[in-house]
Formats: sequence, C-alpha cells, structure tokens
Amino acid sequence: MQKRLTFKCCNSKCQREYSLLFNLQGRPKLAVECPYCSTEAIADLDPFRDNCVEVFKGDKSDKSHISNGLNLPNIIPTTPPNA
Repeated sequence: MQKRLTFKCCNSKCQREYSLLFNLQGRPKLAVECPYCSTEAIADLDPFRDNCVEVFKGDKSDKSHISNGLNLPNIIPTTPPNA
C-alpha cells in the first residue's frame, strides 16, 4: 500500500516540511532525503505502530479493509542517519 507521508527535515538550518510517497509494507525505518537541502535522514515508524491485533472471521480472504497497523502523526520527525 502506497501512502504519501509528510516529514520534517532534521537539518537545524532547514527544518522544512516535505512529503514523499512510500510503500509501507513491513518497513519500520525509511531512508528519506530532504528535497530542499539534500540532507539524508531516517524516519523511524516503530514508535507509531499500533499494538492491537485485528481478527476477521469469514469464508473469503478479503484483506482490502485491513489497516497497516500504524497510527502516524501528520508530520513525521526525522533523525540523522548516524544518530
């Protein structure tokens, strides 16, 4: 499932917000690059994971309504890759 996410640049001189399109299937950390200052950063999605488990009962395996298990904020903070 592709989703457009908004990030905040970790560069103290930039601090701008930007959005990128990602496939979130099973990816706890995303490598991102700020389009304004070209700073590479890591966006850790693990703190935003839902700990609940959804169980569905039925005779068909329709997974189109299952969420990705993430409770993401509007703006995802980033950190430098070596932090």
